[in-house]
Amino acid sequence: MNILEFRSFFRKNLFSKFELNEIDFIYKNLLKSFFCFEPTVLGLNPKTNLNKIQEAKLNHALSLLKKDYPMQYITGTTTFLDLEIFVNPNVLIPRPETEELVNWAIESIKDGYKIYDLCTGSGCIALALKKNNPSITLTGIDISKKAISVAKKNSQNLNLQVNWIIQDIKKINTNKSSIDLIISNPPYVYPTERKDMHPRVLDYEPSIALFTPINDPIYYYRFCISFAKKSLRIGGKLFLEINPNYIDEIQNLLIKSNFSNVILKRDFHGKKRMIRAEKYE
Repeated sequence: MNILEFRSFFRKNLFSKFELNEIDFIYKNLLKSFFCFEPTVLGLNPKTNLNKIQEAKLNHALSLLKKDYPMQYITGTTTFLDLEIFVNPNVLIPRPETEELVNWAIESIKDGYKIYDLCTGSGCIALALKKNNPSITLTGIDISKKAISVAKKNSQNLNLQVNWIIQDIKKINTNKSSIDLIISNPPYVYPTERKDMHPRVLDYEPSIALFTPINDPIYYYRFCISFAKKSLRIGGKLFLEINPNYIDEIQNLLIKSNFSNVILKRDFHGKKRMIRAEKYE
């Protein structure tokens, strides 16, 4: 079978799950990732034949996609602010909303800043900040040993130096008001929101990186804010990706913790997805 015929086969098998343009995007991505075929090959050399090994690899990917397995885990990579990030089921797949959080934080970063990324996962936030400004010192923290392993691999692949620490956010040692900026995309999905989640996320991405305890929807924000209160210098900033359903609770906690200049920012969907606050005293 040639690559054009196999694309038709892909379309036929995935039409109930994806739009046509999504199927074609996935197919081109797989050709590029698996066999280093450029996207133009379908237009320039549509009769390029696939050997049995290549067909088997594409068929396996197709079987996973039909079960809602994320494409990024199949290829092992995703793009985050122009960085190629390695991902596997031990880490969340980075979202465009998080790119917006990083771009917002970049506006406040100066040369030589000391920055902590809490609940770092794949390390995408820390690595994007480091890529933007090599002069800053970055520390990425996550409770998951497997997640830190992924972050370290990304750090090596991208040749970007970040200090990676396996640490429970509830037990992070304070830094005596020496940090300039703290950023985090912590677990913030309340368990009752499961019913609204796509199986692609719910069944395959790590629960530990998604969900809060049932009794406290801002559980992880409490520890991020507590750490920031003790470890940020006066005037230092805290940037958080937030659950839009619990904005008031997070704002109130920041104010009670002596943070000022609390600002909300909407994502490209129009949802209030990010918050920035400054340590007052």
